Amino acid sequence: MSAAGEMADEQLLSRLLIVRHGESVAMAEGIVGGPKGCRGLTDRGHAQAAALRDRFAAGREPVVHFVYTSPLPRARETTDIVLPALGGDERGNLDVRIHDDLEEIRLGPIDGMTWEAARQQFAFVRSDGQPYAPVVPGGESRAGFRHRVAQVLNDIAASHPGATVFVGCHGGIVSAAMAMAFGIPPAQPGVGVVTAVTSITELELLDGDNGLLDGDKGRRWQVRRFNDAAHLTAVEAA
Repeated sequence: MSAAGEMADEQLLSRLLIVRHGESVAMAEGIVGGPKGCRGLTDRGHAQAAALRDRFAAGREPVVHFVYTSPLPRARETTDIVLPALGGDERGNLDVRIHDDLEEIRLGPIDGMTWEAARQQFAFVRSDGQPYAPVVPGGESRAGFRHRVAQVLNDIAASHPGATVFVGCHGGIVSAAMAMAFGIPPAQPGVGVVTAVTSITELELLDGDNGLLDGDKGRRWQVRRFNDAAHLTAVEAA
């Protein structure tokens, strides 16, 4: 069977539009931006999110049926700015569902510190040697973070069969999502990706012939696009 024929045999179960937040105050000031350290978006971050909103409003993106966001202010603000352009004929009428497990990696005691001060006071654990050890004492491990991300994204997809879901979140979530899509186990080094602010990464959950064995059926994640930030051209030129 041709590649086109194999694709035709697969059913789209759900689509996730995973969106990183705009530039944040924590980013601009070099602060660890957990629940204590995150103070939302900069003015530039607001402009970036507005450009993404206009992109959806132009009607060239998939119609969104459900909206999720991280609880951290920078992700919530980005999602709220884009929200009026989501939903097709139901624009502005979608509820935003806040999900704690969409939060960036949890770094416990260094939340709110500058990264410079945190590195001086704490010994950070390398992911390649001790993936299950907390990154810093009292924080989350990298393997635990990636497992959390894979679980929440699969749960969201399973909760909304046949739907397109907007997920407002963080660069770490995008990186962990890519590792999940490529089948990289949480304990192994992930993918070293750089994600632009307000970029769109589109994942599809498919059901069909996975190509491993004749007649073998299964579900798989497909990366439709990664780090699509074409809407930022005008903002960055300003």
